[in-house]
This record gives sequence, C-alpha cells and structure tokens, in this order.
Amino acid sequence: MLLNQKLKKFDLILASGSPRRKEIMEMLGLDFIIKTKPTEEIYPKELSVEKVSEYLANLKADSFAKEIDENPKLIVISADTTVAINNEILGKPKDREDAISMLQKLSGKKHTVFSGVCIKNKAKTTSFTASTDVWFKELSLEEIEYYVDNFKPYDKAGAYAVQEWIGAAAISRIEGSYYNVVGLPSKMLYAELEKFVETL
Repeated sequence: MLLNQKLKKFDLILASGSPRRKEIMEMLGLDFIIKTKPTEEIYPKELSVEKVSEYLANLKADSFAKEIDENPKLIVISADTTVAINNEILGKPKDREDAISMLQKLSGKKHTVFSGVCIKNKAKTTSFTASTDVWFKELSLEEIEYYVDNFKPYDKAGAYAVQEWIGAAAISRIEGSYYNVVGLPSKMLYAELEKFVETL
C-alpha cells in the first residue's frame, strides 16, 4: 500500500509557510493542510551546527501540543533549514548588506545545508537531520548584487535559493539531496513517515 493510502486515516499538518516545502509534499503525493504558529527560533549556544535545525524543527512541532493532545489522528510535520560554513550558521539576512556579506562568505567555497524534520503525534515523536554539501563558484560583487537586488532572498537561510538564478549560474556541485537544499529532504522524509505510520 502506498504511503498516501496509509495516511488516509490520519490528519496531516505541514507546519511551514514555505511554498517550496508545500511543493515537495505535493510531489510526494501526500494530502495535508498547512498551519503555522509563530515560534521563537532560539537554540542553546552550545548546540553543534549539525543539530540546530533539528532542535528548531522540534520546537515548531511542540507548539502544536494542544491540537495533538486533542486529536489522536493528527500528525504534524515541521522542518527547519540552516546553512553552515566554517562552523558558523548563516541565518536569514537582516538586510541587503547582510545578504551580500553572506554570499561573499559562500563564494568559491563549500558549505553545508542542514534540514531538521520532526514528525509528531499523540503516540510518539521522531526527528532527523539531513545534510547536503554545496559548492559555489567564485562570485563577483556584481553577480552577488544582481542576485540580491533581483531576487531579494531575505526569507532564505544563507541568503539564497538553489532553484533560483544563483543555483543555475553559480552552484558547481551538490553532494547529497537536492531537495534538502530546497528545504525538505524528500526521500528521507518519505521513508521516515512510512516507518512512523507503520508503528502507530
């Protein structure tokens, strides 16, 4: 039986306003609704860069505790994506200068994209992290300014989206899941969701 059939008896919420994550969930053939709650994205400073996205995904899922408690059929999927280079996390840029600075750090180097995902219902919680290495070619200031001014990547970790101009023109290599860089590690999510549902 396909996963979308196994999920028919459950209510599935994607706790994300990201249109990219919505598209990936639709590509997986899943029936879900989108519901978001404001969550303060604060994490312990001692947390390793590899663990931050998973920690934040769990925080986002925890904000649905009341709904989960009231509905045993409810499954919440939450996610968070971080970009890290040289053990530094690059979050969403504050402004134009911050976005330019981030892209200058990524220029000509390898960085890692981490996506943490949490799957939660009344019976149990599971979470995991996927990582993908991404290499950028050397970017000129003119190229960086063109991208920032035309695509305004202020809502994106690391100040870029792989599916936009910069991905086509500047990314020389990706090692790992492409969809993880988009924002949701589709293959791993599908496998983990299958395991999750089978044991309910």
